[in-house]
Amino acid sequence: MSAVPATFDQTLTLLVRNLREGLRSPVIAFVFPVLFPLFLITLVASSYERMAFIPGFPVTPYAAYMAPGLLLFTGMMGSGYSATALVLDAQSGFLDRLRLQPVRPSALLLSRLLFDALRVVPAGLVVLAVSVLLGARIDSGPLGVLVLIALCSLWSVAYGGFFYLVALRTRNSQAPLAMAPLSVLLLFASPAAAPPYLLQDWLAALTTWNPFTYVIEGIRALMTGPAEGTTTAEALFRALAVLVGLTVVTQALVVPAFARLVDD
Repeated sequence: MSAVPATFDQTLTLLVRNLREGLRSPVIAFVFPVLFPLFLITLVASSYERMAFIPGFPVTPYAAYMAPGLLLFTGMMGSGYSATALVLDAQSGFLDRLRLQPVRPSALLLSRLLFDALRVVPAGLVVLAVSVLLGARIDSGPLGVLVLIALCSLWSVAYGGFFYLVALRTRNSQAPLAMAPLSVLLLFASPAAAPPYLLQDWLAALTTWNPFTYVIEGIRALMTGPAEGTTTAEALFRALAVLVGLTVVTQALVVPAFARLVDD
């Protein structure tokens, strides 16, 4: 059996294991990613609804403006789950047992990344449905919905790489939990809640350095149209460039850290 088909089969087998493991802890794995975004889209969007009446505000109602950022936020909630589980696999001896089987360690890491991509799909669909009920729209149609969910999954993998890196470098299953506030910082240092012209100058400048900004703009282009002076294709290209770039950079650091964990 060649290496690629074998790794593929092993990855699928381990992915099923990860899904079963997630179903045994559904609150953290599947429910938590949807709770806070739903809270924001229902309560916060309603509380700040009048912001959309500010002259020059790009989208009305306000829920339609806030929805793209909160869709991506589902991919950030619970990001430390898989990273923590990977460290626990090492501490419990699961990695040692894998060494006795013809299982490639790369299949274990890849299955965790695929789990990260899949676990946010239900949450993303729920947040998207509630957003539409509150006034959000999807101008790109049914195909746009598929691209939206795909971008959310890719963002979950790209963002989750930071959690893997911390977990593998510290080998502490609790370390990823300390990174939870990072998601809030990225959210509010971006145009997720307000356009840059309404932010203070220093915060508006910070949004240009925030990778979250460009992924939000890609999502927003699919939902309510691109920002003035750009096109949907340009917004999506920048979003994909950020997603691929972050994934490549983080995994370039994660893979050797994981290899050292396996060898020890």
